[in-house]
Amino acid sequence: MCDHKPNQEPMALKTLPAQPLRRPSLVCYVFLVILTLIFIAAVGFLITWFVTKPKKLHYTLENASVQNFNLTNDNHMSATFIFTIQSHNPNHRISVYYSSVEIFVKFKDQTLAFDTMEPFHQPRMNVKQIDDMLVAQNVAVSKSNGKNLRAQISSGKIDFEVFVKARVRFKIGVWKTAHHTAKVKCPHVTVALSQSQNSQNSSCDVDI
Repeated sequence: MCDHKPNQEPMALKTLPAQPLRRPSLVCYVFLVILTLIFIAAVGFLITWFVTKPKKLHYTLENASVQNFNLTNDNHMSATFIFTIQSHNPNHRISVYYSSVEIFVKFKDQTLAFDTMEPFHQPRMNVKQIDDMLVAQNVAVSKSNGKNLRAQISSGKIDFEVFVKARVRFKIGVWKTAHHTAKVKCPHVTVALSQSQNSQNSSCDVDI
């Protein structure tokens, strides 16, 4: 006799629930927006640089003199420092806004005199002369600096440094940059104590 097998029902296929389509998260959108802004800013900067071809600002110190110089036995110094700083903006398409200007006269890293200037604007392709007079009154200098100053006085000349610290903004067309700090150093300004002799011009280093 043949074995009789019961009819087997075909297995029903299990229907899986439909998976919802994944949508990009908010973080992805923000990330893409940031990348796009960075790209646009980089392209804008490169285009601006190629169009304007920015040149470095130049500074020189001229017509320096010292009046009423006096150094006491207990190393207290008084003097009037007079000089002209010439600022040259060689750029054809960039003007400079000076928001604040601080000027220091130093001797071997010790500040002897200090002054501030009013804000000003320097146009394109412009040379501006900054005339200043810094007064040092009874400034206590270190023992070593007093010794060095006396040695220079005996030679009829003194050597000092002028520093300028300024907050500047650059204007290109109608667009202004953020503030930058300009540091100008005019080293080795040698001035004769005799009024009959003129000082030599001193070139300055600038870091912006």
